[in-house]
Amino acid sequence: MINRFLKYRRSITPAYSRFLGDTSYSVFCGLVFVAIFYAAYSFIPVDFYEARDDGVITLSHAKNWVDYGFIGLNPSGERVEGYSAPVQFFLYTIVYGLLRVPYDLFAKVQTVGFTFLLGSISGLFFSDNKKLGLIVLSLAGLSLVNLTSFLQWHGSGMENPITHVLFISSIYILFRSTKTGSIDYWKSIILFLASISRLESVIHIAPLLVIFSVHGFVAHRSYRALKFSFLVFVLWALFHFWRFWYFGDLMPNTAYAQEISVLGNLQDLVSLEPGFLKDSFLSAFLIFVYHGGYLSIFLLYLLVLKRKDNSLAFLVAITSSLILTGLLNPVLFGPSRLDPARTTTQVAVVIAIVIPVIIYLAEQQDRRFWRVPAFCAAGLLILSVARIERYELCCSTRGFDVIRSTFDLAGRAESLPRPTVSNPDLGVMSWAKQFNIVDLGRLGSPIVAKLKTDPALADYFFDYAAPDLIESHDNWTCYYFEALFADPRFLERYESWDEGAAQIEACDEGEQPSSRFWIRRAILADSGSDERRLIDALREDLSAETLRRALAACQIQAERHCTYVARTAFRFLPEFVDAGQFSDLVAIFQTSRTREFDLYLINGRYDGQAHMAAIDYITRRHRNEIAIQRSNPMLHD
Repeated sequence: MINRFLKYRRSITPAYSRFLGDTSYSVFCGLVFVAIFYAAYSFIPVDFYEARDDGVITLSHAKNWVDYGFIGLNPSGERVEGYSAPVQFFLYTIVYGLLRVPYDLFAKVQTVGFTFLLGSISGLFFSDNKKLGLIVLSLAGLSLVNLTSFLQWHGSGMENPITHVLFISSIYILFRSTKTGSIDYWKSIILFLASISRLESVIHIAPLLVIFSVHGFVAHRSYRALKFSFLVFVLWALFHFWRFWYFGDLMPNTAYAQEISVLGNLQDLVSLEPGFLKDSFLSAFLIFVYHGGYLSIFLLYLLVLKRKDNSLAFLVAITSSLILTGLLNPVLFGPSRLDPARTTTQVAVVIAIVIPVIIYLAEQQDRRFWRVPAFCAAGLLILSVARIERYELCCSTRGFDVIRSTFDLAGRAESLPRPTVSNPDLGVMSWAKQFNIVDLGRLGSPIVAKLKTDPALADYFFDYAAPDLIESHDNWTCYYFEALFADPRFLERYESWDEGAAQIEACDEGEQPSSRFWIRRAILADSGSDERRLIDALREDLSAETLRRALAACQIQAERHCTYVARTAFRFLPEFVDAGQFSDLVAIFQTSRTREFDLYLINGRYDGQAHMAAIDYITRRHRNEIAIQRSNPMLHD
């Protein structure tokens, strides 16, 4: 028995030693990347890049799911897909659900962890020549930190570092499969996650799988690569089926908010629409420059090689594909909202890491390894000379937290439970779950996103949503001046909360109005309005019967708007749900004159399409009123 044990131990030791060696090397590569990146971050003011507000929006959706049981932003409802980064959303759902980690700590840990993984996984390409690999990876890391847009978005708390790791992992998995001829089907999960790192990431991953499937058949006469790709597609399709079932739409609210239309963009492309072509070309050019695309010229070196194996040709093909789809991203989806280069930072990973890997593999055939660090050093020198100066990314959470605090102060001063607030910046505002929010930035409010250019938007804002508190600033004030702030209902129903007068002047060209706050008169503690009395009554005694009586009393007056009853129910909706009175609320508002809107407020947390009935009702009523006014001008007078 002892002899058999010693024989077994001797048989596994070499393999185990190789495993330990590869693992230790991979860990060390990860630590090298962390050291390089954080040395670079030490020279950048943290206000330039840390904890951007749009990243907090994604995390706020996850927090809402854990704390209130549905995916959205408002504690009271509705379901809304106001984020574009599903993997980060699900990751934070798990982390917050288990540890209640706040967004700022998560952002910092995410940056450290995924920087480590980026270096660690990149090291796997060099497992056959670890010393040379460490030199190449160090130069690659230095190249990455000289790509300003990549570095700052990588540390921004948004989904970028997750995308970087998933894309480099996908490249490695496909490359190893072509090189060894073996396929692990479970690794299709990584490719699937890469395809939903952002909702549009499939346009980058799908071509890789097509190339992989074709290469698998041509090189190995096997359909296993096609089966692998099909498995990724099945996972991707199931995920989007779930999205459609949950949100009632394959288009995320972010697409409506930002007016993204792939079909419309393709039509503009086919028709050669000049403005579209100019904007698309400019965005593609910025992506190329900001991510060091000019270093792809090093791929031309491969043309002079006498020998090229299939796996190297495959790696060149998928690298070229990722660079090309990165440049085409604005053609399909339009310019990125915050920064033209933000949603394509994976191109920098391909340029700085995968191209050196290709050169390393090419030189491996002739064992002229000295050329590899020479190429990398030349690339680093070019990037250092052409480096774009550090710039402040949009949009820091610091200033928005001041706005949140002001809203909180106003709500406390008026003894107002769970105020409904409206402003254009959603992340930190929604994070604390202190408010229900009508998002002027549109990402978190499906009705605002879909009515953004409709004349009925003002009706929705003033007569239905009627936020208790409003804040606006900068270009947003100019954007909404005609639609909202010039509407007579604004001055009639709101008064200034800060030092200035309630009146807003039209924006002159180049003017940037400062932040301003307004409060709705009907909800002031001493207003004596029916709405305020109902709020105070429910605060004292949470009763569905109180709502029933209030609605019945209001609807006796045939022409009166009674949406304040549903708004008050919405204010206390989490408490009504906890008290088991939700079905009573649904029954109450079945008899409301504004039933479609009222039930949207009450049932929006359970029905992703509830807002569509509200939109249809509001727009129909708006058009009917306009038609009546035109047919009888005396009524308007």
